[in-house]
Amino acid sequence: MAKKVQKATMASGDLLAVYQALDRVQAIIEFELDGTVVTANENFLGIFGYELDEVVGKHHRIFCDPGYVETPEYAAFWQKLGRGEYDAGEFKRLAKGGKEIWLQSSYNPVFDKDGEPIRVVKFATDVTAAKLETAEFQGKIHAIDRAQAVIEFELDGTVITANENFLATFGYSLDEISGKHHRIFCDPGYVETPEYVAFWQKLGRGEYDTGEFKRLAKGGKEIWLQASYNPIFDADGKPVKVVKFAADVTAAKLETAEFQGKVRAIERAQAVIEFELDGRVITANENFLHIFGYSLDEVVGKHHRIFCDPGYVETPEYAAFWQKLGRGEYEADEFKRISKNGAEIWLQASYNPIFDTEGRPLKIVKFAADITLEVQKRSLALLEMSTPVTKIWDGVLFAPIVGIVDSKRSVDIMNKALSSIADTRASTLLLDIGGVAVVDTAVANHLIKIAKAAVLMGCKTIISGISPSIAQTIAELGIDLGAIQTTSTIESALRDSITRTVAGSRVAGA
Repeated sequence: MAKKVQKATMASGDLLAVYQALDRVQAIIEFELDGTVVTANENFLGIFGYELDEVVGKHHRIFCDPGYVETPEYAAFWQKLGRGEYDAGEFKRLAKGGKEIWLQSSYNPVFDKDGEPIRVVKFATDVTAAKLETAEFQGKIHAIDRAQAVIEFELDGTVITANENFLATFGYSLDEISGKHHRIFCDPGYVETPEYVAFWQKLGRGEYDTGEFKRLAKGGKEIWLQASYNPIFDADGKPVKVVKFAADVTAAKLETAEFQGKVRAIERAQAVIEFELDGRVITANENFLHIFGYSLDEVVGKHHRIFCDPGYVETPEYAAFWQKLGRGEYEADEFKRISKNGAEIWLQASYNPIFDTEGRPLKIVKFAADITLEVQKRSLALLEMSTPVTKIWDGVLFAPIVGIVDSKRSVDIMNKALSSIADTRASTLLLDIGGVAVVDTAVANHLIKIAKAAVLMGCKTIISGISPSIAQTIAELGIDLGAIQTTSTIESALRDSITRTVAGSRVAGA
């Protein structure tokens, strides 16, 4: 019914005008039934980078991936068109030089007066940018083949006719919309605005409009359309009606909105930074910048290494880390990083490769949470566990020291030792340093402070584990241990401290 009405109402002049409208907004190319190019418009040639004489007489396969044209699917595609059957959808094509292009296209057989197909006309829209943008938000979008929805209006917005695709999209029959105003497809609040009035005044003057539009289907269902409103002109150049070509992008719009919403939620809660595959910073959110103390201008274009320890970035491990990400492999762990002022920062982070429509990695997005305080608490707990101060005999405390002794750790050991002396009324503190990694002036001074503090509480200190190398180092540094007793082995220290304690007890008993 729709096709009959449309056929009856379109005069040949209107058909030409419609074609001219399409010619202004779409890429058009004509083929023989075997796929040989007859002609192409400027839009098509501009998209593909060819001159007209470079494509006329050539086969459609010059626009396709060489592997695809050898497939049974490609042969069947042209056999289908040769039988006069219509085809539409999103198609990947190759421009001159091999650049990848995505088109929303329809292949339309043209028939002679006897109803026999004589050639194929292709109408196409370059959707490459939109395709890549969608891929950036959600990784990879699967194309949904749709032919375009077409509807015609009087200059005042009254519906003249619409094709089956439009009717199916909106859920109407042709009788329900013919003679009705365009406002039946719009939000009631919008049609009362000056913007809506101006929209139809613009079209009435013969001015073209295009964009994404929110519309309402029958029953009030919200629909998003990528559409163009094309004025049709008569022989005198006066606008006579408006033809709208549209594609339903509702699903993609909602998916993108959902994905963007999730990303915004993540950005509010986490530190987010984006990198090129080689590690250069693209952008970062406020959470990330706040943690590291930078402004955005200070990090954009810089390499990830500015957040790392200088020694680490020179290692094979760091090079392998970015090589792995460059291959599109995911990485997650706890990472130590350095802020602008040199402070150590610990992050629970994931490095997430983002892929294009062909599954190739494009960039890296890092989501991170600052766990510095948690790591510091764990480190303190480990330090406490690594230096227990234990009562091994009445009046004797034993503290085995392992690893590195810095000022912070020496204070921790001192606090634990003094607290244990007070709790146990110990008379001897045995410090074993056999497991200390390095003994230098600073370490020796830390140990002397611990021993002197113990003496002030009436507790003798014995340092055991003095190896020949440690003894030589202390001698060469000229460190005065004062009255602090030293032994080479734990056994000697234990024997001396217990003997001293037992002797003291006998004297007290006598």
